[in-house]
Amino acid sequence: MIEPPPSDQDTQPTHPVRLPARRRWLLVLIAITAISLMLTTAWWFGGRPSQFAVATINPMTVEIDVAGERHIVQTTAKTIGDVLAQENITLGSDDAISDPLTAPLRTGHIIYINRARDVDIIVDGEAQRVHTPLTNPYDILQQAGISLSDADRVWLDDTETEPGNVLLWPVSVLSIEVKHAIQVTIVDGDETHAIETTAETVGEALFEADVPLYLTDIVSPDVSEPLSDGLMIHIDRAQPMTIAVDGTEIETRVQGLTISAALAEAGIALTGLDYTRPAETEPTEPGMHVEVIRVTEDQETSTEPIPYETTYIADANMDLDTREVRQGGQAGVLEVYTRVRYENGVEVAREPDGSVVAQEPVNEVVAYGTRIVVRTVDTPEGPREYWRTFRVYATSYHPAALGGDDVTAIGMKLQKGVVGANPDIIPFRTNVYVPGYGTGIIADTGGARSSPYWVDLGYSDEDWVSWSRYVDVYLLTPVPAEIDYFLPTWTPLRGH
Repeated sequence: MIEPPPSDQDTQPTHPVRLPARRRWLLVLIAITAISLMLTTAWWFGGRPSQFAVATINPMTVEIDVAGERHIVQTTAKTIGDVLAQENITLGSDDAISDPLTAPLRTGHIIYINRARDVDIIVDGEAQRVHTPLTNPYDILQQAGISLSDADRVWLDDTETEPGNVLLWPVSVLSIEVKHAIQVTIVDGDETHAIETTAETVGEALFEADVPLYLTDIVSPDVSEPLSDGLMIHIDRAQPMTIAVDGTEIETRVQGLTISAALAEAGIALTGLDYTRPAETEPTEPGMHVEVIRVTEDQETSTEPIPYETTYIADANMDLDTREVRQGGQAGVLEVYTRVRYENGVEVAREPDGSVVAQEPVNEVVAYGTRIVVRTVDTPEGPREYWRTFRVYATSYHPAALGGDDVTAIGMKLQKGVVGANPDIIPFRTNVYVPGYGTGIIADTGGARSSPYWVDLGYSDEDWVSWSRYVDVYLLTPVPAEIDYFLPTWTPLRGH
């Protein structure tokens, strides 16, 4: 409460003093009688009224202050009311005067008169108008029965000031607005404290009380709700969380019970293949750190050749073991797709993602001859007919080289005239002629060689001759009933 100062001897009026009507007329009648007596006495004394007046009445000097305007008056009046009547100063019913009208005058007396005026007062939004001669806003509020506390807000003629300044306000006012503080209680988690405030809304009260709010804190009632005396304000605090996303870390607070809900509150969206660590379905905990992994995928394209195939066709118009390319082969083009996965811009995986034949291969077509022509080769034993010849690599062997084994694959005795060969190229029991060796029969075989085109010329231990060179081998007539026109390997052929 603002207390008034101790009483002093100031004669400035604080409350109106009214003069009864009957007394005012009596004073006027007395004044008229006194003036007539003075004039008559002066006439009887030979027209010297001034000397008589000086001898009988002593004028005095007083000051009259009307609403701050002061002037000096010389008067012989005896009372306050007399001098006011002399100066034609009338008082309104609500005007205030510093002394009663019947109070006697004295030299140097200062008479204060405050004219009543309308003052508008608004208290907590309710307006009233008072007609008062008081000028000090504190006195006006006291007269209206309105008290102030240090927590209230006050506007004097639209200028806000502290409540403590009202008592000392230096000028008169025409409007006073007062907003009384109310008490509200803030329950912030485990903390509770009461405040006095003149704020209009819950949010303004929290701001005045320096109570920080985060975006996801829940305030009840809402921050936009108006205040009322005794209101309880509850704050449900969001949990602190650090979110690492898009190259930065965000310190925030969330209400969500899961990481997914927390990200939604923070305005962070997961799109496509994005995921979080911990998983977005995990519950939130105070102070937890969440990492958002941005996932993108790209498709890379490469090409690979598609090998062409070779197809073979028999041609009876071509000699046996001759070939002719009828259509050249061309490799095709295969587009191969690879899906590349990036996490936060870093490649982490590659996976095949299908393929498409951009260009089909063109197969090679080769014709091979099936026409058998019997020819003659000169030998030391005379001409021999043959129907096929190969260029082969010739070696020789004998029983001692086989650890004494002298039995061939078809049961013949190993000796000169017995020849080993690849039976897929030269079938068993085929008669052959090998220049420099003579005639023989394919009666044996051997292990795998680098080329299927080989012969191993047989000898007995006594006549063994070492062979290690390419030779021509001639397949002698008669022509067998079954012929492999298409041998597994084309080379080496004759002339190699």
